[in-house]
Amino acid sequence: MKKIMYLLLAAAGVTALISCDDQVNPKTDFKEIYALNCVIKGDTSLQVATITKSYDVNGFDPLSNTQDPFIKGANIKLTYQSTGQVFYFRDTTMARPADSRYAAPMSYYYIKNFKPGVESPVDIQAVLPNGKILSAKSMTFYISKYAIEDKSYSIPSSNFGKYLVFTWTPATPSTKDEKIYYVPELIIKYGKVENGSTVELQKKVPLYYLSGESGEFPLYPSIQTNITSVNFDTLTIRRALEEISAGDLNKQNYIIHKAVFRLLITDKNLAVYYAAQKTFLDEFSVRVTQPEFTNVNGGLGIFGTLNSTQIDVPVQAAYIRKFGYRPF
Repeated sequence: MKKIMYLLLAAAGVTALISCDDQVNPKTDFKEIYALNCVIKGDTSLQVATITKSYDVNGFDPLSNTQDPFIKGANIKLTYQSTGQVFYFRDTTMARPADSRYAAPMSYYYIKNFKPGVESPVDIQAVLPNGKILSAKSMTFYISKYAIEDKSYSIPSSNFGKYLVFTWTPATPSTKDEKIYYVPELIIKYGKVENGSTVELQKKVPLYYLSGESGEFPLYPSIQTNITSVNFDTLTIRRALEEISAGDLNKQNYIIHKAVFRLLITDKNLAVYYAAQKTFLDEFSVRVTQPEFTNVNGGLGIFGTLNSTQIDVPVQAAYIRKFGYRPF
């Protein structure tokens, strides 16, 4: 749980919004700006929010700031429109990672009894201690309506020739639904033996590799709407497996567990924010930098919804051994 919280809070905290970055003048007149960040996750009843503010520093290095920009004492409520329920966030703290530049415990707001059960509008409003109000709207999704079709997938064999084709059923299969955005991912789970211990790792599989002036680079599935399938070339999967141990002659140190196909589902707000940052989703959350998009009234930040569903994809033992690896 702590690992999940670190990742989610780090993602929100990066939007703590340093207002002194400008392409022409590296430091302009300081303006106090507030950011509300909250991503409603459909696979848990624990929801987290953060509120941060911009800050000024002596000089030009924003990382020299040692005072946590988190805003305490805010009144945050979440309204679930389908039932009329209102949930109030509570504040708490947790220990920071050892390499954090802030000494104080990490603060955040949370509710632990809200898990979306139906597709419904949802609102959030935060009243800051100084009276400033931040608000936003989103839409929750019911994950069972986005089931991945189980076709006994495995690697490397496939019933679809040289491609491994994953399909899923959207909420409205007979009509286009432009409110829903999808990010499909194929991930290889493996362990590497280091100093007598096994470190658990993962490798994301690209759709294919593109050639450029500096060589080839991977292209991963992009966030899209109105799609119900994705194809992974089996040759690309093989290359991803080879890259796991690139430069290491001791292949027996690598233990291949399985592959996982995961479908991430977001609302339009989070999709646009995701695309604006030109980044990828990690296992638990969104990793963001200073945003170019916000749907928060009265400030910056993002309020969106994120859901996921996944299936395991076995990797055949004989195929694993061809690379010199060990099957799990």
